[in-house]
Amino acid sequence: MLCIELEKIDEEAESWEAVLWHSGVNGQWTELPFRHLDDAADLNIHTVSNQKSICSYHSCTLSTESRPAQIQFTLRFRAGNQTWQWAKDAFREQDGEICFQDPGFELHSLQSCFQNPDIALNITHTPGGSENTTATVWEISDTVPGAEDPNSGYTARRIGLPRTFSHWFALVRHSTAWIAPRQGQNEIRLDEEAILCSFLRKDGLHLLFLAVTTEDALTTLKTNDHGELLMAGKNDSLHIGRCVVVAALGTTLEDAMAAAVARAGDVVRRSEPPLPTVRTETSEEVKNNPIKDSQAWFNGLTYCTWNALGQDLDQGKIYNALQVLLEHGITITNFLIDDNWQSLDHAGENQFERSWTDFEASDIGFPDKLSGLAATIRHNHPTIRHVGVWHGIFGYWGGFSPDGGLARRYSLRSVNKERDYCDRKSFTVVDGKDAARLYEDFYGFLSRSGIDSAKADTRYLLDCLSSSEDRRSMIRRYDNAWQAASAKYLSMRVISCMAMIPQLLFSPELLLKRATNGDQQRLIMRNSDDFFPEVESSHLWHVFWNAHNAIFTQHLNIIADWDMFQTTHEYSSFHAAARCVSGGPICISDYPGKHDLTVIKQLVANLPDGSSRILRPSVMGRSVQSYTAHREERFCKVAAFHDISCGEHWPRAGTAIMGVFNMSTQTHVEFLPLTEFLDFKRSGIEYAQRSHVTGNIIVPLSGASTRSLVKLELGHKGYDILTLYPLLSLHGGRQIAVLGLLGQMTGAAAVAEVDVKADDRVISIRLKALGSFGLFIRGAGYHANPVFATITLCGTSITDAFQTVEHTMNGVLLKLDLEGTWKELSLADQAIMVEARIRG
Repeated sequence: MLCIELEKIDEEAESWEAVLWHSGVNGQWTELPFRHLDDAADLNIHTVSNQKSICSYHSCTLSTESRPAQIQFTLRFRAGNQTWQWAKDAFREQDGEICFQDPGFELHSLQSCFQNPDIALNITHTPGGSENTTATVWEISDTVPGAEDPNSGYTARRIGLPRTFSHWFALVRHSTAWIAPRQGQNEIRLDEEAILCSFLRKDGLHLLFLAVTTEDALTTLKTNDHGELLMAGKNDSLHIGRCVVVAALGTTLEDAMAAAVARAGDVVRRSEPPLPTVRTETSEEVKNNPIKDSQAWFNGLTYCTWNALGQDLDQGKIYNALQVLLEHGITITNFLIDDNWQSLDHAGENQFERSWTDFEASDIGFPDKLSGLAATIRHNHPTIRHVGVWHGIFGYWGGFSPDGGLARRYSLRSVNKERDYCDRKSFTVVDGKDAARLYEDFYGFLSRSGIDSAKADTRYLLDCLSSSEDRRSMIRRYDNAWQAASAKYLSMRVISCMAMIPQLLFSPELLLKRATNGDQQRLIMRNSDDFFPEVESSHLWHVFWNAHNAIFTQHLNIIADWDMFQTTHEYSSFHAAARCVSGGPICISDYPGKHDLTVIKQLVANLPDGSSRILRPSVMGRSVQSYTAHREERFCKVAAFHDISCGEHWPRAGTAIMGVFNMSTQTHVEFLPLTEFLDFKRSGIEYAQRSHVTGNIIVPLSGASTRSLVKLELGHKGYDILTLYPLLSLHGGRQIAVLGLLGQMTGAAAVAEVDVKADDRVISIRLKALGSFGLFIRGAGYHANPVFATITLCGTSITDAFQTVEHTMNGVLLKLDLEGTWKELSLADQAIMVEARIRG
């Protein structure tokens, strides 16, 4: 059944009629009238907005007999006896498509998916790529000749022309430093080399190709002038190498992706030496450092100097910026000193012409040196737990100064590079054989100076080296050296930036889970190019870019960083919401004194000890509509999830979080199916949904109904965060939803654990932070007042002064001021526990 909503200006407006035009078995188009629905309740459509409109609903039913695998359709409509209008003319809408997926379909021959495949390719069908997927997986491989220094070995082979697909999605090498999404329909033309390409076939299946880079060869995907897919290999070693592309066919893109990444891990495991155990916090400097809370690094709000203070940096500006934050009541946990603190040569020239001379900070802008700077910051701002600095992978943008003090300590090498962000063709670097000693010395110096975190930038330069001998000598050695020193001295409190080169994306550290002597550490890695506050056209694209890159990067051993932003920008709330649902770190870079506290308070929540934290969903946010292009100006929907333990009766009954961002410069409306929020594999669970922007709560919603739709309207720069909470059943037919902290954008992620004693009508919640905490209850007698018999915080009753009860059409919302209660009761620093007993 297909349904449409037609909106009337007022009750007196003429009635609408509509007709569906659709393709048939022989390609002929026929019409099918919509009938008006007198009772639209069965459609289960819920509106998030507070705005009221007069709508009529119409439906028609397509016959599923003798139909093609794919149907195209469009609409025409009119009011009263007016002229018929086509949807594509009135709204610039392309024809819609319906793909009917055959659940029993199996394909064991990859060659049958292509026209004219290269018979010389080695294609191996293997069992499923992951225990959690049912996808069919193949490995496609080819040999790559060895390098003849200084030239790398190359190969390119035709995979073929894909058959019967309607849409494609790719992640291409947008620049040397970054990957970025591309989308298209019917025919594929890649403007850059890709690492991933997925095709939505007309039978509804997803055929995905992942180019896997190993120690043997860098592998990418290309297309030729005929729209044929090619695999290309580049080999820097002196022996014959092997390039590999993993192909996966799945019923969903996520299924195919998971299988492909799992198989890519197998490929890398076979080609790379075993990973050593990472020994964290082994140096004396780190052992004696009381500031070593890795969770604060991930979960604390960060302030960065880059956009705020720029490259004309000195310690006075840093002290002033921190004092202004303090005066505005803004609590940060991490402070990152970005570019231009270092000792450099060629003063006054642009950054690409300057080179590194010494580990110590520049004596011009930093007379207190790094140690004095870090000590002053921590003394004046006790809530700052981590102080970090920026540096390039080769020290600075222009590498090492051959005349600096460092040059006398290490073996240097002059290297040529391919053109990137600057025209400089050569520069000096520390030779690969000394990379381990360089990072051992540098990060040891940082640690002794009170610097316990770092942002390693320009890592893409490793792939810009022209000579195969330089690449062979440098890429792996530098990566190993940086990883080892990061673990030893900084406990992996590092950000990997401009690092989306295939050699790093497919490194064992990112693809394989490493053994550690503590908790599994995931690397923070920048997920896209920079936030550009002055570039109007960049802001919608920035969110879209990150959301689609995360389709792939969510499977790596990383936490994706969507970059810093500013809270007083015209897109500040838009960016803030995106950072919250990303599941990554949150970093602000406000100009001193220009802070929007309303935005900042939605990012962080306070802790009992006076510090604060961000609230990260446990599963990274990523786009749920990979084939929808940015130019289509629709909603970008970013789905995240937060795992919550709810006792033995509700295993993994976590909350689904959907950030919705309008990619159009006009007001836009869409109907969101619940299946885009969550994979409803468990039957019998009902949900409550809350909008962060309006605060409206919709209940009950059920994944069992494929007709459950949420109507959302957003203007230009508009966004919302819709959170789906499981309704937990209590004795007597009541249900309760634990909403988390209501004032924060991802306040659901404040909930760590829920224990429900259904028969006793008691619910206990452990929280990660303080704030305005919400419980929603529905069912028999929920209008009774009071609904709750007792409510306690850490075993002490919460007085009425800190409780607010709101009666809605569907239930009761209880708001508890936990922060006010904590201060009133003078509670000691301890676990935050709330317990509520509901009246019988």
